[in-house]
Amino acid sequence: LDGTMSASGKNLDPDNRLWHSRPRRRLEAEAIRDSLLAVGGKLDTAMYGPGTLDSKMNRRSIYFTVKRSQLIPMLQVFDWPDTLTSADARPVTVVAPQALLFLNNPQVRECAEGLAKRIEGKDAVEQAYRIAFSRPPTSAEMKAANAFLEKGKLVDFTHALLGLNEFIYVD
Repeated sequence: LDGTMSASGKNLDPDNRLWHSRPRRRLEAEAIRDSLLAVGGKLDTAMYGPGTLDSKMNRRSIYFTVKRSQLIPMLQVFDWPDTLTSADARPVTVVAPQALLFLNNPQVRECAEGLAKRIEGKDAVEQAYRIAFSRPPTSAEMKAANAFLEKGKLVDFTHALLGLNEFIYVD
């Protein structure tokens, strides 16, 4: 579902009370970061223990220590909650620094390298799509990916996949 209602769905459920269609939503900052680490094979799944201020840690984002003077830049870009005020909902912004983070952040590149190591082989494109998006590539995506891989590097391909909207949005 892409957030638009089909004609038959609109006739059966004009007010969308039965959730024939739902709006697209972006994942929260912590889920985006954790997904990057998981897909890149870098997520440390150890539970419990102390938090940290180290923005390069590989544990789930919930283990960050919150200190107002040392916030995690990667999470702030994706609307990490303000620690000084309470709110009933998080704001959701779509701004250029979010895309630039996916292009230029060393941790994102490391996750792309980790994904590339996980999928090396003849079925690399299909494996990459299954790991990153939980689905096989379409024939058009397969064709484009194979054409790209003939010219480029596998890490550049995986880096591009991580930067797609499908990675951080839930339909």
